[in-house]
Amino acid sequence: MNSNEKMVSAIIPAHNEGKTICGVIQPLLGHHLIDEIIVVDDGSTDDTAKRARSMGVTVISLREVRGKAAAMSRGVRAAHNEIVFFCDADVIGLTPEIVTRIVTGVTSGEYGMYVGIRGRKTYWANRLLHFTPILGGERVLTRALWNQVPRTYKKNFQIEIALNFFAKHHGRKMGFTVVRGLSQVIKEKKRGFWLGLWQRLRMIGDIVVIGWRIYVVLHLRLLIGRLSPQRNAVESVATVRVSMDPGKTPQAEDGSALGT
Repeated sequence: MNSNEKMVSAIIPAHNEGKTICGVIQPLLGHHLIDEIIVVDDGSTDDTAKRARSMGVTVISLREVRGKAAAMSRGVRAAHNEIVFFCDADVIGLTPEIVTRIVTGVTSGEYGMYVGIRGRKTYWANRLLHFTPILGGERVLTRALWNQVPRTYKKNFQIEIALNFFAKHHGRKMGFTVVRGLSQVIKEKKRGFWLGLWQRLRMIGDIVVIGWRIYVVLHLRLLIGRLSPQRNAVESVATVRVSMDPGKTPQAEDGSALGT
């Protein structure tokens, strides 16, 4: 291993993923860029935590279900590296080569965040990925970027859209790669059709809500603040109010208000 290479902490948020968790951990074990693997068991009722511990990795068990973003946050707090790699616990087909392909985007210093997007079966479906929101559970980023996302946006599945927005907002370069051969067990198959469908609809709802809150409400208010002749841009951003969380100023985890 090159002594100048930056090491990565892998964080796997998991809820009732006993059937797939070991297959996700395996390609991370012994990877030359990953020296820490943390599984955050998000209130599972199956043997997710037991199976993860059998692989010799760090397991943090939450007593109740707190959601994907909360599990990710807990993992970041426990991680000792400045670069973190998030990976879904139900992903299938992950290999050491795919991990390298994703994480080197950030360890090289070229990007502040890099995402592995699961490829589609057809050419045109893959082309559409270049024009749609960058959504993917396999993403690597710096701790600094994570801390720049205000807590109010770290909710459930809203986190991926929030990370995209604040990466751009803070001038951190973001990239992605389409990874063929990577898939996941769909919710309807894991949880049963009706429960799985309900969870899928909730996930879609999260994405719609955060899209509106950030790309419409917050973006508009930031723009108005910059154009306002009555106050300077920094002051305007510091007084932004989020429509769904009135009375609170969006603030990064490092304690600073959003900058322009």
